[in-house]
Amino acid sequence: MTSATITPLPAKLDARNRALRTFVQGLSADVAIALLPAIYAAVSGWDGAFTSAYWTVVGISLLKTVTIAAVSYFMRLRYTPPGNPAT
Repeated sequence: MTSATITPLPAKLDARNRALRTFVQGLSADVAIALLPAIYAAVSGWDGAFTSAYWTVVGISLLKTVTIAAVSYFMRLRYTPPGNPAT
């Protein structure tokens, strides 16, 4: 049986990987936030979808995702996770 040694990624590459993963996870939630009212409007005849309030919520949600991904990137550069000696 062989023991494979996993070499940690350099800090910048690891930070970018984590930020991208965080962005994709947040973006999937944002897409759900954008689609659910549209689906509800199509099914129920509700005319509240695609109003300025709707687009404001979608925009704020996307801004939140970009902000959290950026924070994820910079936090990883600042703090090395336990067990990851890469700097």
